[in-house]
Amino acid sequence: MHTSISRLLQLTPLISALCLTGLPATASAASDRLADSVIDSVLEGMEAQSPINIRSHNTYFGQLSPLHFNLSSSTDLSVINNGSPSAESTIRANIDPGEGSLTVDGKTYSLAQFHFHEPSEHLENNKAAPMEMHLVFANADNLVVVGRLVNEGSFNSALGPIFSDLPETITETKSIDNFNLNSLLPDRMETFRYTGSLTTPPFTEGVQWITFAQPMEMSATQLQAFETLFPDGNARPVQPLNGRIILTDLPGFVSAMPEPETYAMLLAGLGLVSFVASRRQRLKANEAWFPV
Repeated sequence: MHTSISRLLQLTPLISALCLTGLPATASAASDRLADSVIDSVLEGMEAQSPINIRSHNTYFGQLSPLHFNLSSSTDLSVINNGSPSAESTIRANIDPGEGSLTVDGKTYSLAQFHFHEPSEHLENNKAAPMEMHLVFANADNLVVVGRLVNEGSFNSALGPIFSDLPETITETKSIDNFNLNSLLPDRMETFRYTGSLTTPPFTEGVQWITFAQPMEMSATQLQAFETLFPDGNARPVQPLNGRIILTDLPGFVSAMPEPETYAMLLAGLGLVSFVASRRQRLKANEAWFPV
């Protein structure tokens, strides 16, 4: 998986450069075609893409590995707009190294940033939420994205300093002091988990997805502030599941609970799917960067 992360880091600047606005019309059109060609090449043969539609009938219930978050209660954020109104851009809060981590299944990942999509990218039983937040964790070998749906409701005081003054252009950076990262976590830790991909170019696979079952709330005014910058939204459409396994520990969500031996096989299958995806990414990366 280390090679695929390297490939991600190499491809991302290229695709970002190709998507820059402000070019002459002919040059912009040519850049768009080249960007589409690069993306199509990256996506060719990929079958474990995100986001997905999480449904009661295709999700399996059981005990999942505990999540151990170690997040700063007073950290500084650097909030940027990386290209609104482009659907492949967002409002992102960058976090200094060492300010947050997640340990799961014996591996520790560092929190790099969190960002937002409108409407939600993941669906629950065919229904989208007004927004979705993604916390991006990484180590040398893999990425873990922790998602949380956002419903319209009461004013979110924790996110107030961000959404009261969103950066409107790529040249603006907003600094937030003394932000409590723990305020982004729910009271209940039930989740949905599966193996997928990034939802923006280059759509790298092998990403471990953990989506909280308990949503957060933001006020209509806060949601509208984001929608003003992204009037057409910035959510990728749901992708085919292609036989992947979705697990949850949320009681009552799953239509039918498998037998214990079946569930054990599902857990083994999830591990196998993750290994195969990682292996396939390494092979593809080697072919792409070291052609024979």
